[in-house]
Amino acid sequence: MFQHILFPTDFSPLSRGLLKYAAAFARQSNGRVTILNVQSASLPAQALRLSERALAENGFEWLVGIRRELEEMLQHEVLQGLNAHAVLAEGEPAAEILRVVREKDISLVVMATQRRGFLSRPLIGSTALAVLEETPCPVLVARPPSRDFVYYKGAETTIALNRILLATDFDPVTDAAKQLAFDLAKAHGAKVTALHAIHIVLGYFPMRAKSGEDDAVALVRRNAEARFEALAAEAKAAGVNFESRLCDGRAYEVTLKLAHEIEADLIVMGCGDRKSGQPLGHHVERVIRELPCPVLVVPPGDSQTA
Repeated sequence: MFQHILFPTDFSPLSRGLLKYAAAFARQSNGRVTILNVQSASLPAQALRLSERALAENGFEWLVGIRRELEEMLQHEVLQGLNAHAVLAEGEPAAEILRVVREKDISLVVMATQRRGFLSRPLIGSTALAVLEETPCPVLVARPPSRDFVYYKGAETTIALNRILLATDFDPVTDAAKQLAFDLAKAHGAKVTALHAIHIVLGYFPMRAKSGEDDAVALVRRNAEARFEALAAEAKAAGVNFESRLCDGRAYEVTLKLAHEIEADLIVMGCGDRKSGQPLGHHVERVIRELPCPVLVVPPGDSQTA
């Protein structure tokens, strides 16, 4: 499903805790893992190949520790038997992550995010936000110790996906998220719970029924129910265990609430139309800020998972 997985890391415990996700998905697909570390300081040519003595003699003593961190991570037991290698890059982290994604045909990025202080902006971390807004492939973000679905013992990894929550607005640009949720459910025998939220606010409806707002609300509900019927039929044809939930409230609030209620292992969301002014989407950002479990953000038109 995911043939080439990128694992950006700053070597923090938060980041290290997600290496098992990259390894598990690579092992499942007989794929490969690229571990990426980005430095803001200038790097010498062939930084990963120079001897430690050569680095020290040329004023790059600090790079010796970075290389040892990369080598140690490559030797982690969870990567045993996998095609894994390291890349050391120079520049701004988000820009370098996106460059590697495009140049190496990455099919999944696995990265950690942390919540900043109340008045910080962006609240999900500037690097994660920038990557999510521009990546051409799905990004799995998590923040340990949120709910987990990958376990390992030595080199053996288990992907224990039981419940996938698919948050949908029925927009065609999120069809890739729906398809990926279905593919993951089939691969792991998981149940997909599709959620659509109806938030009643002034100006919500492009058209109002002549009889009043109540009729307009009923019309929106009937339309959502019809969409869910079509989605259920599609899931049945694909052999996916499926249920739908139509909820009232803000999308991010009901997504987080339902994720807790059903003990979702993974939330799958589309990131919206990138031609709009807010490509990631307010609700996606809010869910990631409070995530109770890993979140898989899927860009429009993604086709790299086949």
